[in-house]
Amino acid sequence: MELNTIYKNPVKVKARIAYIYPSIYRVMISSLAPDIIYQLSNSMNEAYTERFTNTRLTGDEPPPRSLETNTPLKYFGLILTTLHYEPDIVNLVRLLIAGKIPVKREQRDTPIIAGGPVVMENPIPYSGIIDAFVIGEAEVTLEKVLLKWFETMDKKRFLEEIAGLTYVYVPGVNDGEKIIRKYVERLDDAAHPVHQVENTEIEPIYGGGFKLEVSRGCPYWCSFCLESRVFQPYRERSIMMLKEIMEEGLSSSIWGRRVVIYSLSFPVSPTHVKLLEYISQEKIKASLPSLRLTALRSNVLELIKEIGQRTLSLAPETFSPLLHRVFFKYVSLHDEIANTIEDILKQGFNIKLYMIYGVKGTRIDEVKIDINTLKKLASSARRHGRELSISLNPLIPKPHTMFQWIGMEEPAKLKEILGLYRGELRGLIDARPYDIEWGFIQAYIALSSMPLDNVFINVATRGGGLSAWRKTLGDRYLRSSYVLKGYEFGGKLPWEFIVLGDLPVKTAEKQYEVFLSLSGGGSMP
Repeated sequence: MELNTIYKNPVKVKARIAYIYPSIYRVMISSLAPDIIYQLSNSMNEAYTERFTNTRLTGDEPPPRSLETNTPLKYFGLILTTLHYEPDIVNLVRLLIAGKIPVKREQRDTPIIAGGPVVMENPIPYSGIIDAFVIGEAEVTLEKVLLKWFETMDKKRFLEEIAGLTYVYVPGVNDGEKIIRKYVERLDDAAHPVHQVENTEIEPIYGGGFKLEVSRGCPYWCSFCLESRVFQPYRERSIMMLKEIMEEGLSSSIWGRRVVIYSLSFPVSPTHVKLLEYISQEKIKASLPSLRLTALRSNVLELIKEIGQRTLSLAPETFSPLLHRVFFKYVSLHDEIANTIEDILKQGFNIKLYMIYGVKGTRIDEVKIDINTLKKLASSARRHGRELSISLNPLIPKPHTMFQWIGMEEPAKLKEILGLYRGELRGLIDARPYDIEWGFIQAYIALSSMPLDNVFINVATRGGGLSAWRKTLGDRYLRSSYVLKGYEFGGKLPWEFIVLGDLPVKTAEKQYEVFLSLSGGGSMP
């Protein structure tokens, strides 16, 4: 049973709006973005927004009906969606097909508006399906878009109107224009959902609790990270505002006094430490995001213990000094990082490590540095009776990062490196690899200069999933030139009409120049 669901009389509103979260229900309730969109849109008297999700990740979908009123998707005049993961576009297409709604935008009367990080990195692959893309954050964009819909209630006029908004890209209407990302300048001014939708029978992925967004963006600029680009600049809520939001939210949560903290970088400021102190003092339990290793001083670790966190997620990415310089993360801190992780194990925490491998041309010597360090940490974990697990992820090049000019390592080399990790660490560490083929599919979509609607439709009609991608493309996504080689540095990039700001462009260029100086011309020495 759901709590905090919004109910309105559909006949008393001007516009019925469908919000599609293109994944399964449990993933939706684990994310804060759906709550933001759901509450912002429903705060407008003219609208009633109802939610849709996939029932499964592969196979045929039943005809989609809203969670609120069980109304078929085809009866909604406007569709909103958010894309957080490139392959999720296939889930959206599967729902449209199941609802007998034309997938291609030219054949459809119902406009579909999309937002989210995947849209902000590069909208081109989805432009044969999506009618308009909102480049920016919902709190400062969604209301104006919906007001245009209330004024027009007609697809053609609506798209012409929103094409005049500087942060909206409408394929076929304002092609060639610069689309400028719009964002919340002060996070304290942005409404935070306090009456979040919760379910008594389904627990979110990160455990039950009130979802609390502490900060947005990241003060660091790791060379591989898309989120630091699309959510910059770094902003955080004040401690006073965080206390207010938390106390009001906890009062309407079924999970008792427990919060799930959302932040790309935590705990990296005095406000974050004050928040941990407050949570501890108030006897609130908390689930924490991936933690910045350099911020984990002894007093912070004690606070983390007090709030009930026993397993810490950490992202060193690598233990190679050379690759730390390539990633622009923990540069010159190789020994300190490994020692910090060992100290955390000694203090009684279990640890999950996030590792990245496969920078183009990486020598096996660099991989062995990772493996040898992980072996030492595994030995330390056993001595202290702690659990150590690792997530092994191939480097996936994304737009707006320096890897757009470098590309992805060859599949055979990635498999060789992964095999080395698994062989050397078998029986020592619980190693969980991200599928290399899914990594290539992400890059194939993210870096595309062309609409991929026919590909998405073919994959969706085959039920989605990796086998459907293989049947649709064979091994094309594994040998695509733009994925393996990247784009020419200094040349025109397909997505450069999306203006995230001057800093992402300059940062990517400077980081690429450093990479060239380290690699001697495009791959690691």
